[in-house]
Amino acid sequence: MEQEKVELFHQKNITRLIDKVEIIIQISIAFSLLVIAGALLVYTIYHTTQQLLMGKEIIHTFIKSIQDILLVIIILEILWTVVSFIESHSIPLEPFLIIAIISSVRGLILQSTKTIEASPHEIYTIALEIGIHGVSILLLVVALYILRKSRRFINQQGT
Repeated sequence: MEQEKVELFHQKNITRLIDKVEIIIQISIAFSLLVIAGALLVYTIYHTTQQLLMGKEIIHTFIKSIQDILLVIIILEILWTVVSFIESHSIPLEPFLIIAIISSVRGLILQSTKTIEASPHEIYTIALEIGIHGVSILLLVVALYILRKSRRFINQQGT
C-alpha cells in the first residue's frame, strides 16, 4: 500500500515536470514565431526599399512585398494559436481557417503575377490554379462564417 502511494507521488511529480517543460517549449515557440515575424517584416521593408531605390519594377516589388506581409500575418496567426493553446489548452478552429484563407490569397496573388510572363500554353494551367484558389477562398470564408454563426447560436442558447 505504501509502495503504491510512493509510485503515485513520483508519477504526479513526473507529470508536473513534463507539463512545465511543455509550457516552456510552447512559450519558446511563441517567442520564436514573434522574432521570425518581426525579422521578416524588417527584411520586407528593407528589400522593398532597396528594390525601389534600384529602380526595379514597382508592380513586381509591391506584389512581392504584399506576399511577404501576408506571410508575416500567417506567422502571427500561428503565434496567436500557440498563445491561445497555452492559455486554454485547446486548439481553436478559427485561426486555421484564417491562415488557410490568407495562404490561398497569397497563392492567388502569386499565380496572378505569373500570367504576366506566361506563355499561351501556361495560361490555362495558371488560370486553373487561380480558379482553385478562388473557390477555396470562397469555401473557407463560408466555413468561417458558419463557425462564427454557430458560436453565436450556441452562446445565445446558453444564456
